[in-house]
Amino acid sequence: MDELKQTIAANLAAYRKQAHLTQQQLADKINYSDKAVSKWERAEGVPDIIVLKTLADLYGITVNDFLADHPDKPKKLRLKDFWAKRWLITLLSAGLVFLVATIVTAVWWMVVPTDGRTVAKYAYLSAIPIALIVTLVFSCLWGKLWMRCIVVSALIWTLCLLLHLVIDIFADYAWLIYIIGAAFQVLVILWFILAYFLKRGKQNK
Repeated sequence: MDELKQTIAANLAAYRKQAHLTQQQLADKINYSDKAVSKWERAEGVPDIIVLKTLADLYGITVNDFLADHPDKPKKLRLKDFWAKRWLITLLSAGLVFLVATIVTAVWWMVVPTDGRTVAKYAYLSAIPIALIVTLVFSCLWGKLWMRCIVVSALIWTLCLLLHLVIDIFADYAWLIYIIGAAFQVLVILWFILAYFLKRGKQNK
């Protein structure tokens, strides 16, 4: 058992170094403390299977690679490619929203040419918050708290702008829309700060 712990510890350190990550940077990525990472790499403890799977996904390897006796020759990592694929999927999904908006505009322009500009404005303005919602879904799956906070903030202000530009009834009260947006922004920031401290509290237990 001790020999297996030493093997896992050596592999954890080897893969982390090959990924050019410090213990603190790795800890931030997996939402653990750097003390926990240090403990694993000193063979004073072994991460559970969920953590090992998270690390394996992060490095683009399998969990079995941590158990194999090859600390000096770890597999070539695909960390950058791994994250690039995730961002590419997110951007492609958001881009599909604008593709739909373009198709709707093009079809409408052919059917009713006189209303083409108006439909284009509404279609593309509406596509922005929808694309942000799609981005938010993927950031909840793959991103960090600060990424989600940025996307939610962008969504709030985009919706405010959409209301301002599209709904004429608010033309004389545009400033109220942005005040409401500012109130939501404060709540979002406070919510994510609370979520951050709750997550840190769980890690320290």
